[in-house]
Amino acid sequence: MNHFSRVPVLLAGTIIIPLIAAYWLHSVAAYIVLAIWIGVAYWLGIRSIQSQAQEQNSRETQEVHQQMNQILQQNEQLEQEMLNREQERTRLQQKTETTHATAIEAFSHHRHDWMNDLQLLYGYIQLGNRDKLIENIERIKEQMMTDSRVSKLGIPSLVFYLQSFKALNRDIQLEVEIEDGITLADRLGTEQREELTRVIQETISAYQTSGGSSWGECPTLSIIIRNEDEEVQFIFEPEEIYPGPDQIWAAVNQLIAGTNITATRPEDDPASISLHIYPI
Repeated sequence: MNHFSRVPVLLAGTIIIPLIAAYWLHSVAAYIVLAIWIGVAYWLGIRSIQSQAQEQNSRETQEVHQQMNQILQQNEQLEQEMLNREQERTRLQQKTETTHATAIEAFSHHRHDWMNDLQLLYGYIQLGNRDKLIENIERIKEQMMTDSRVSKLGIPSLVFYLQSFKALNRDIQLEVEIEDGITLADRLGTEQREELTRVIQETISAYQTSGGSSWGECPTLSIIIRNEDEEVQFIFEPEEIYPGPDQIWAAVNQLIAGTNITATRPEDDPASISLHIYPI
């Protein structure tokens, strides 16, 4: 028997006492007391049943509200997840479209350069200028070797950035010199590759913005990539006099904060900065 029916039963059981008294006494007073007792017990029983029913309804209502709140929260979470996924899909689509546009522009620029080189070589052939012809062939050969070494770095985002830089940046000339045989794809973890690409891109950008107009109309920044013992070095060397060496040094140190990349610079050339990364 549950608590809901226990109280009325107990109240009904108490009627036995005045009932026995009325049976033995056979007096009017005893019957009056019995009648009053029955009335009070009946009233208390009804009140108890009503109170317990209200409590039960209240608990059930609260449970229903809690379940509805949980359902609403789950729906809100699902809606937020769907919104986040849609935003991520849109961002990836925009990034893909931007990458495609950049690749097309870079390819168009490289094709234009090749056409210029071919026309130049054809002109030297017609003029019979053998020395200039050989000089330009060696220049083209060296550029092809540099592009090949860049491709062998093995980090797609970094390779694409370096090879498309000339096509997308007119205010600075980037010269890349890579020690033969360097590859990074198998030597760096995913996080290291992402950090390295970001730091290199933002370091070049920092040279562009920190130098200001006094650096020159189209300055040249050289990047030398080489192995040194167990580390890989990325050396940034401005060919012109760089006007703000301390400013670029502070910017680079802020870029590498929280990474496993370190930076050094020579005392005699404070505008030249070396980034050091130790493959895992």
